Amino acid sequence: MSAELMSFTVYAHPYPGWSDGHGPWNGGGPGWWLIFPILFWVLVLSGIGYVIYRRSPKQSARGAAERTLAERYARGEIGEDELKQRRAVLRGKS
Repeated sequence: MSAELMSFTVYAHPYPGWSDGHGPWNGGGPGWWLIFPILFWVLVLSGIGYVIYRRSPKQSARGAAERTLAERYARGEIGEDELKQRRAVLRGKS
């Protein structure tokens, strides 16, 4: 094999599979699969943030207060209007 032919072979196919215009800059690059790792980590971090938020003392106290209101309503100690009013106050929608 001559040096000229060997040089041509290396130059013609520097990266197997990228010939015929299918290289990373001609539509054969990373593409949409890059979105999936990013989406995965966004979902994981969002889930962790949600769990931390739900377990915060403020949320736990509000949940306990709403359960107490529901129990008092079920026993007939308070009416529907009072239940709605107190629940709105707990949720900050006074």
